[in-house]
Amino acid sequence: MRSGSDPTRTRDALGPIAAAGMLLALLATTWSGLWLEPPRGRLALVTILGAAPALVRAAGIRRAPLAWALAAPLAAVCALGAAVSASPIQVLTGDRGTWNALGDILPDGLGNAAATPLPLSPDAPQALSALLLLVLCAGAALVAWQVAVARRPLAGVIATTAGLAYRWTLVPPGRPVLTGAVALVAALAVFRLVAPRRTRPGSARGRAVLMGGAVTAIAVLAGIGGGTTPDSWWNWRDWDFGGGGGLTTINFRQSYGPLVSPDQPAVIARVEAAQAIPLRALTLERFDGLSFGQATAPASDRPANGELRLAPDTRGTDAETQERITLTGVRTPWVLAGGRPSAVRGLGRRTVTVLGDGSLRADPELGPNTRYVVDTLVPDPGVRNLIDAGGYGDVDPELLTILPGRGSGPVRIPVWGSGEPLPDPSVFGSYAEVDRLSRRIIGNARTAYEAVNRVEAFVRGSPYRYDVRTPRPAGTPDLVDFLLVTKRGYCQHFAGAMALMLRMNGIPARIAVGFTADSGRFDPDTSSYEIQVRDAHSWVEVLFPGYGWIPFDPTPGRSVPNSASVSSRAYSRANIDLKVNPGISAAPVRPTTPPNPARNEQIAPAGGSASDGFDGRWLVAIMGALLLALGTPFALKCARRMRRRRGGERERVLGAARELESLLEDVGWPLDPALSATERARVVWRDLGIDAEGIYGLATAARFAPSRPSPGSGRAAWAELARIRRRLGWRRRARAGLSVRSLRRG
Repeated sequence: MRSGSDPTRTRDALGPIAAAGMLLALLATTWSGLWLEPPRGRLALVTILGAAPALVRAAGIRRAPLAWALAAPLAAVCALGAAVSASPIQVLTGDRGTWNALGDILPDGLGNAAATPLPLSPDAPQALSALLLLVLCAGAALVAWQVAVARRPLAGVIATTAGLAYRWTLVPPGRPVLTGAVALVAALAVFRLVAPRRTRPGSARGRAVLMGGAVTAIAVLAGIGGGTTPDSWWNWRDWDFGGGGGLTTINFRQSYGPLVSPDQPAVIARVEAAQAIPLRALTLERFDGLSFGQATAPASDRPANGELRLAPDTRGTDAETQERITLTGVRTPWVLAGGRPSAVRGLGRRTVTVLGDGSLRADPELGPNTRYVVDTLVPDPGVRNLIDAGGYGDVDPELLTILPGRGSGPVRIPVWGSGEPLPDPSVFGSYAEVDRLSRRIIGNARTAYEAVNRVEAFVRGSPYRYDVRTPRPAGTPDLVDFLLVTKRGYCQHFAGAMALMLRMNGIPARIAVGFTADSGRFDPDTSSYEIQVRDAHSWVEVLFPGYGWIPFDPTPGRSVPNSASVSSRAYSRANIDLKVNPGISAAPVRPTTPPNPARNEQIAPAGGSASDGFDGRWLVAIMGALLLALGTPFALKCARRMRRRRGGERERVLGAARELESLLEDVGWPLDPALSATERARVVWRDLGIDAEGIYGLATAARFAPSRPSPGSGRAAWAELARIRRRLGWRRRARAGLSVRSLRRG
């Protein structure tokens, strides 16, 4: 019987393992320069985890394939936990905080990549840091496999060089000559330690020298005159394979986490209009217990074909205006427009989906240099008209529904003015105190507008402050924490709080998302202004009978072109009987803490959901990927087994013999192909204690006998194979099922 490991194979693997360790140490040390304060422990851990499966596979131990199959998913789970500073147990048990952090890695990490300066500061987004750690883990796995298992030193060196170049082109090393010399010495040492398979070492080294020289020459020639300025060709943030350059993809997810805005103002659109109007993209009408998200609204597809005509809900108090919009650094399916669009020209031969909330979604999406013109109506009915608005008729139940939390049923609130009593605050669960607060604020308001006015003025005033660094609460809904505890937040908190409190009192309210118009950038000479990434914004729209959806903005320092909103400089309660309406705010409510214009809102990356809660689909996807990885070898072997059982008696006998040899190879006892059938049977008896003479005897007769095998020989050969499999035991059979060694050999 064989011992636990093969000393010869282990000794042969020492050189490749040492070479892989050298490259991995160089890669991890170099990547530490991407952080001002490198997380050295996690850097080392994810590097080791990435390389562990390949090193186990190359170590020469007896059960290396099985150990590799077990080490790979375990290393993946541990690496995911290390990336977000969590334990493997938290990853496996679906810990909510851990899976929220994991779910944010790809969308938030990619979204923050172009807006976050490198090296990363201690307060940099966790998602971006975690994404870099996982990329390092994947790179370590690739390098270790190529060097230690596949014995391809050239491929391993190229992979390492790509990783080094990524860091060096973003954050140049302090001593580039010394750093480059160390990397060159390490690469040469790898070729000395690893003998490539099927390739002469000399030819591999020669190709490496030629390729390295060519890459160096191209880099030097391309860098002449470019220096190390941010505009150099290697500045990956400005790479654009579609012609736009430095693009942002819009997804207005309400996440409530700390915001990270770009240090440099990135212009995404230019607008020509008579006044600066916020550009709306879409609305969020569904409250799922954590945040507002997009509802499934009725939609109709309309071909643009040069001009798209719409029928806005006009009430005679809307001002007509025109906007000429040019997108510069953004890709989005949403047609950005202010007010209520009545016509859109310049979208080309796109199909535009008109949603029930008035939002417009283009297919294919809009990109840089897209120019279109919007004829729009800006609603501004004024305080007097909104006070005199009639009663609500039929209202979409979605607009008056609140889901208090996970596991709770939806709460439907009777519409304002219906005479039906409001539900008891206790039905709102975690939001019960928010409901009580909203009733205290609204008090004895006689009309829906009075209630809206009081809530908007309350949220804009003291003690609520604008703060983009608001931490996420633990165990408390974000809007509850904002209204009752921290009283600090940004537009998502202010708008969400106002919409939620109005909805709790039967007033239809929703969130509008898009871009605020910074009046400070409006140029009256050219009647134009710029929209920047920092201008991403959320505000509130309230439904009023006879006037449709009217915008209000509870966020300090922001405003909407609606003189009935206390955010507007044109707000006026002139001609209002204060004895009848004593609660109407006397003047525009100015911010107690003006927002920092350099820290406006952020644009979330595409692909996220409207809710920031735990999404079990991530766990299902990862478990499905693991099952697919483990089940693929089994499926391939089943197909091979079925193929070998087909044909006549001779083909079936020889197929059983081939299946036995594949089984032995997967178990870890491959037979020398130079041995005869008799010698192979002796080796199986000597090493495994299993009698294989029956199946080899049938195979010899089927191959060399002058007559055809007798009927039933195929069935007898496969019965012999089944007996041998039973003798192997379940542990060896499980190991063989996970191994892919026989599949690689064809």
